[in-house]
Amino acid sequence: MSSTSPKILLRRLGLRPRKAWGQNFLLHPHQAQRIVAALELSGQETVVEIGPGLGALTVFLAPAAGKVVALERDPALAQFLEAELFPENPRVEILNQDALAFDFRECRRLTKKPLAVAGNLPYQITSPLLFKLMEAKTALSRAVLMMQQEVGDRLLSPPGTKDYGIISVLIQYHFSLERLFSLGPGNFYPPPQVDSVVLRLTPREPVPAARDEALLSRVVKAAFAHRRKTLTNTVVNRAPDFGLTPATIRRIFLTLQIDPGRRGETLSVAQFVELSNAIGVSSKQ
Repeated sequence: MSSTSPKILLRRLGLRPRKAWGQNFLLHPHQAQRIVAALELSGQETVVEIGPGLGALTVFLAPAAGKVVALERDPALAQFLEAELFPENPRVEILNQDALAFDFRECRRLTKKPLAVAGNLPYQITSPLLFKLMEAKTALSRAVLMMQQEVGDRLLSPPGTKDYGIISVLIQYHFSLERLFSLGPGNFYPPPQVDSVVLRLTPREPVPAARDEALLSRVVKAAFAHRRKTLTNTVVNRAPDFGLTPATIRRIFLTLQIDPGRRGETLSVAQFVELSNAIGVSSKQ
């Protein structure tokens, strides 16, 4: 990639960073190289890059991967990447597409190999994109993602902490997570008002496993629907939502040795799985 700064390059293209799209461009090539190194590519993988922007990461992904599928929502940036940075490069496919509309499973079917995922996630789409990756985890080998520090903290939070919530439980169920490194605002143009963190997500086979992952999601969301309320209020009293009576769910809690007077934030991922499995079995009887 040219050593031209993002500010100068954007000015030449007649563009300004779109705050509404979370456009903050990585300044330093060595930080992009750290992200690519964390993917541990063998040279054969297809990497789906989310939000390539001006190609700071893409230029290092292209020689390290078998193929890069770069999803760029901004049509002007997609045009720049295709026409100027990667003209007629068979290893790089630029798609002017919102990452939330991308079909990871279909891409994996076409490539016949699990996908690696990389990118600097705009704050506005971080949570919905993470839920999308959970749904498509069988199509993935790993992901190295940059996001706002506060979001990374939520994903990594253990039970009983203020940041532990729905997305903490579900992402930890589907993936093993590693915090790799943090980046301050000075690493970006324009500088965001918050720090960023890079995490590596590796799909895992959870133990215990949920018999019905959709039901697990429903139980977790119910438990956190009113954060300060107890499980009696959030799950037991909503028993009809699961096709059961409150008495039956109370018995399930008793069997699992979980006090329904606790709050949802105190349950571990494994306890949520056991609870959803027991609810699922009871609802079929």
